[in-house]
Amino acid sequence: MLIYPGSLPRVLPLIPLSRGILVPRSELHIPITDFAQLSSFIESIKGDSYVGVIQFRRENASEMMEDPLFGCGCTGRVLDIQENDENQLVFSLQGVCRFEIEQELPSEKNIRRALVSYEKFRADVVQEADFAFDRERLMFVLKPYFKKIHIHPDWQELSKTSNERLLTLLMMMCPFEASEKQALLETVGYEAQSKLVTSLVEMDAFQPEHQTAVFH
Repeated sequence: MLIYPGSLPRVLPLIPLSRGILVPRSELHIPITDFAQLSSFIESIKGDSYVGVIQFRRENASEMMEDPLFGCGCTGRVLDIQENDENQLVFSLQGVCRFEIEQELPSEKNIRRALVSYEKFRADVVQEADFAFDRERLMFVLKPYFKKIHIHPDWQELSKTSNERLLTLLMMMCPFEASEKQALLETVGYEAQSKLVTSLVEMDAFQPEHQTAVFH
């Protein structure tokens, strides 16, 4: 479905996450254990089914209403709400377009809201041809990186993945610091994002485990 930034809501209910991002054309599944919160979310998305996924600035945020948020997130379209095996209701979201917060608004029924702008990221809604980058270099450093973080991928399947899909998977699934994930989210253009992902993987793969690169 083709979506234009002008058709997206300027006011979004927010789902703040600790160390987690949503990116355009990806899917994210968020469990909701608070049924009162779930009811409020369902009420807040009536009519358009869009929410804003955004990170807390502090990785140890308590999810209280006053915990500060980063200024950039991604609009998610609610695809489905289902119950999982742990009796949790899970929001399934599809990333649509990144946004910048212009102003956080008063909350409604304990749901944070913000007035947002899509202007900087208008290109997110355009399905571009797959881009070129130094994939060989990235795949080379992914092997020691995945070994270090105890991930055992199907390398044959990974080699068949498109550049965009590979980049999306790494941005969302790798255990980067919140500030690093935020830097990736805010970077404009696949080529620039792919260079940053490669740099982050290289640093994490070859540095001692007690050291962490942090982006501000």
